[in-house]
Amino acid sequence: MQNIPPQVQAMLGQLESYQQQLQLVIQQKQKVQIELNDAKKALEEIEKINTEAPVYKTVGTLIVRTKKDEALKELKEKVETLEVRLNALDRQEKKLNAKLKELTQQIQAALRPTAG
Repeated sequence: MQNIPPQVQAMLGQLESYQQQLQLVIQQKQKVQIELNDAKKALEEIEKINTEAPVYKTVGTLIVRTKKDEALKELKEKVETLEVRLNALDRQEKKLNAKLKELTQQIQAALRPTAG
């Protein structure tokens, strides 16, 4: 690291920061994807039952009875919200990947003359 110019060291620090951010985004994206899959499965199951069948939902640590229509509405809103969140995380991931690629190329270009 002593032979590496300070400017390149700063770029390496930034590269590490971007990599950490990317890891966090990927983890969040996986979590949201799991929640979205669960919500879609629940939505499918609720749509199958008849209107008079009892429906229960969790509220904190409680399980409470609700109406099918209310549960459907809440689940549809949840699916919509999670899809928006997932799209935002996708965009964030793509931006970070682009920054990482660009920064890697800059570092390689900066080190090329010194390597020769």
